[in-house]
Amino acid sequence: MSLFEWCSENIVAAIEGNNQLCMIQAMRDRAGIDGPMDDIGIVSTTPIIRLSVQLIGAMCEGQYTEMQNYLRLQDNKLVSHNFLVMLIRLLHCVRSGELLMDTMKSINSMISANDAAKETAIENDIVEILNSIVASEAPANDIENAQEIKANAYALLSTLVEQSNMLSEFYDKVREELDIYTLQSEINNHLGLLGTEGGEKAQTAAFKGYALLKKISSLEKKDFVGKLDEEISQKLKVGSVEVQWKGHLEKVYYPIPKSGHVRNKIREELIWGINRKSKFDKQRDFLIWSQEIVEDVAHQRYFMSVPFINWIMAHEIWWDWLVFLIALVVQLWLLKEWVDVPWVVKSKYTNGSVPEHLQKCYDENPSFIGVCPSEGFYFTIVCLGTVHLLACIFLVLSYFLSSYHRISLKFNPNKRMLIQWHSFYHFYLLALLICSCLGIWSEGIAYCFHLFHIATLFDLLGRVIRGATTHADQLLVCVPFAAIIAYIYAIIYFGAFRKMFDNTKMEYCDTLGRCLVTVLKNSLRPSAGGHNYSWKGRKSFDDLWMRLLIDASFWILFTVIGLNVVTSLILDGFRQLKAERERALKDMTTLCTVCGLSKDHLTTNGISWSTHVEREHNIWSYVTFFYYLQEHDGRFSAVENEVLQKFQKADPSFLPSGRCISIDTKVDLETKK
Repeated sequence: MSLFEWCSENIVAAIEGNNQLCMIQAMRDRAGIDGPMDDIGIVSTTPIIRLSVQLIGAMCEGQYTEMQNYLRLQDNKLVSHNFLVMLIRLLHCVRSGELLMDTMKSINSMISANDAAKETAIENDIVEILNSIVASEAPANDIENAQEIKANAYALLSTLVEQSNMLSEFYDKVREELDIYTLQSEINNHLGLLGTEGGEKAQTAAFKGYALLKKISSLEKKDFVGKLDEEISQKLKVGSVEVQWKGHLEKVYYPIPKSGHVRNKIREELIWGINRKSKFDKQRDFLIWSQEIVEDVAHQRYFMSVPFINWIMAHEIWWDWLVFLIALVVQLWLLKEWVDVPWVVKSKYTNGSVPEHLQKCYDENPSFIGVCPSEGFYFTIVCLGTVHLLACIFLVLSYFLSSYHRISLKFNPNKRMLIQWHSFYHFYLLALLICSCLGIWSEGIAYCFHLFHIATLFDLLGRVIRGATTHADQLLVCVPFAAIIAYIYAIIYFGAFRKMFDNTKMEYCDTLGRCLVTVLKNSLRPSAGGHNYSWKGRKSFDDLWMRLLIDASFWILFTVIGLNVVTSLILDGFRQLKAERERALKDMTTLCTVCGLSKDHLTTNGISWSTHVEREHNIWSYVTFFYYLQEHDGRFSAVENEVLQKFQKADPSFLPSGRCISIDTKVDLETKK
C-alpha cells in the first residue's frame, strides 16, 4: 500500500466516522436525549479528523488542478472517494470550532480556479450550508472564533463567484441561493464589534463580506451595498483593482495595510521615470518600479517601528528647510556684521572703551579678516549653528536610513531606484555636514555653501540643474580639450613671444607654467577675439600678421568651436529634458498607464477620464495591492495567487490591457438584451 493510499483510507475513515457521529447526534436530538456523547467513542474534535481535513487542503494549495481533480474523481482506483463531497457533508454536521474552519479552508483549496469542482460543490448544496453558517448566531463566550468562521464562509462564497460574469449560468446558480439580506445584516454586526474584544477578526470578516457584496453588485449592476459603503469607508480602508484572469476581468478588493507609506520623492520618480515607448514596455516598467517601491515601503515600515527613527524620517522636509533657512538668516545678518576693520575703528569707540566682543577688531593686526560683530552675535551663531548641525545630521540620517537598501557598488540596469555609492548627492551631503561643522568656527561664513540647498527644495531649480548636466560626460570631455588648446598656445607664446608679455598688467610668461596660467586666465575672459595681450616691443606691421594668425586661430578653436560646443550641449540637455517631460505629460493625460486605453476611447464609451484613472485604474491602488500581496501572510484567492506570481516575475499579462470592467459590463448588458 502506497503512502498516499494509506493517507486516503485514514482520511475517509475519519470523515465517515465524523458523519456517523453527526447522524447519531441527529437521532439523539429527535429522541430528546440530552447530555454528552463521550461513551460513543467518537469525538468530533479528535485531532486525526482535523489533521485529515488539513492534509486534503494542503494537497490542493496553490490551485493544484491535477490534485484537485484526483481527490474528487480518482479515475485510476476501483473504489473512489469524492473528498470534496465528503467535506461538504462534513459541513452539514459541524457548526462551530476549529474543525469547521479547517473544513471550509480545505474546500476553498479544492475548488479554487476549478470550475468542475465548483459545479460539484454547488450541486451538493454548499451555498445553502454557507447561508446557514453566515446566519448562525455567535455564542457570547466565543465571539472571536465566530467572526473567523464567518470570514472563512465569505471567502468560500467569493471563491465560488470568482471568474464569473452576468451571462454565466454558473454564477446564476450561486446568486439564486445566496441570502444577500442576511449577508448585509451580518456585515453590520461585524462593524458593530469593531473596537471590542475580537474586533480585529470582526474587521477581517466585515471586509470579506463587503468584498463579496461589491463583487455581486458589480456583476449585476445593482447596489447591494447601500449605506454600507459610507460606513465601511469610515471604519475600514478598502481598495480595489481590476485584473485579467483566465480571459475575464476580475475586480479584486483588498484591505489597505495600516502601515507603509510611499514617499513623495518616490512618487515623483515613478510618475516621470516610467519607460513609455510602448504599451507593453510601460506596463512592464510599471511592475518593475512597483516591485522596488514595495521593497522600499517594507524597508520604511521596518524603521518606523522605532519611534525616534520614525520621527526623524517622517520630518525629512523639515530638515531640508531648516538647513536652508538658518543658513539664509545667518548670511543676511553677515551682510550687516562683516565689515572692514578700519571702518569700525574710525566710526565708534574713539575714547578707548572698546567692548570685549570687538577687541580683536581693534588689535594691531592688519591681516584680520573676520567679523566685527554686534553684541550677542557669537551667542546667536552658536545657538543657530547647533540647530543647523542637528538638522544636517538628521537630514543625512534620514536619507541613508531610508535609502541605504538602494545603494549599490555595482550598476544594475534592471533596477529603477538604484543609487550608486559614488553618487554626487552623497558627496554633496558630506560637504553639507562638513560646512555645518565649520559654520560656528568660521563665525557663520561657511553657511553660505548651504544656500545651494534651495535647489533641492524647488523642483524647477532641480530641473534646471538636471538640464544643464544632462550631457555631463560630454561636457567633461571638453575640459581636457580646452586645456590642450591652451597648453599648445602657451608653448607657442613661451617659445617665440615671451618677451612681449607685460608683468605690470598681470601677463606672466617667465616659465612655461606661468605662461600656461596666463593663457588660461585670458582665455576665460570675454574678448573680441584672441587673447588681447600687450605685445610689448612688437609693434611693427610684420608682427601684426603673426598676431592676426595667432589670435584668429585661437578665437576659432577656443571661442567659436569650443565654447559654442559647450553651449550647444547645455541647450540640447534642456531641450531633451523638456521634450521627455512633455512626452511623458502627454502620455499621462491621454493614455491610461494600466490598461493603455485612450482618453478619447473612454469618453466615447461614456466613461469619465478622471473616474477611470483615479478610481478604476489608479496606479497607486495597484502599488498598494502589490504591497498587500507581498506582506499578507494569510490564504490567497486564486486570482490573488496568480497576480502575485506574475507580479514577482514582472509579467504584465494580468493587467487589463486594452480593457476595463466598465466597458466590458456595458458590452455584456447589450449582449444580454
